[in-house]
Amino acid sequence: MSFSNVERTATGTVDRNLTKIIGIATGLIAVNIAAMLALSFIPAVVALGAVLFGSYFIGVFVFAVTVGGGSWIASKGTQRGSLPLAGAGITLTQAGYALFGAVILGGIGAALKLTAVGISVIVTAVITGVVAYVVFSTDRNFSSWQSYSFYLFISGFAIGAVGFFTTSLLIVMASLIFFAAFIVSLTYEIWAVKENRYASDLRNAIGIYVAVMGVFVNVLIWVVRILSLLGE
Repeated sequence: MSFSNVERTATGTVDRNLTKIIGIATGLIAVNIAAMLALSFIPAVVALGAVLFGSYFIGVFVFAVTVGGGSWIASKGTQRGSLPLAGAGITLTQAGYALFGAVILGGIGAALKLTAVGISVIVTAVITGVVAYVVFSTDRNFSSWQSYSFYLFISGFAIGAVGFFTTSLLIVMASLIFFAAFIVSLTYEIWAVKENRYASDLRNAIGIYVAVMGVFVNVLIWVVRILSLLGE
């Protein structure tokens, strides 16, 4: 079964459906944000998330398995034309982001949760818009940025691991590197859409969704911290 609404030309290029890509990605993002907000009001879920993400190494592992693993499975599903496999991957990724976001929001009062989400959505939208403008307004080749994002994720993990045993400043630095990694990943995914790198609109949408949500949760962390400090 093929669920890609594209046509290949004689030269091998792909006619992407931008409306479909944006629509699917936006829908996945909206559902995921709504899920993390809803779960943040359930103490048992927040407590479970706190256990899973409370330790640096376990947290990174859980995040990698759910978000990273889910993204990989979803990508494989689109390559094989298997909607159930792609759906399973998306579900796993949604669960990982939702649980992680619920933990972040679980530490603040109900009144501040909507504020934190609203501010984070706006900031993330601005970042995404800037990245999209840069990518679509230049002829620069961003194909290597997928590898760069991978290297940044590895570097962030290594620095955070050292910081776990030494100083918390390194963990803060690691979080900034993870943030940069998602922005680099978002840049690649938007460029991939521009250059018709993938024949599947769903694959393009999933890539955008995963990267944008990665930016969102990192922004959310800082917004929650700032709001918490202002509320003291």
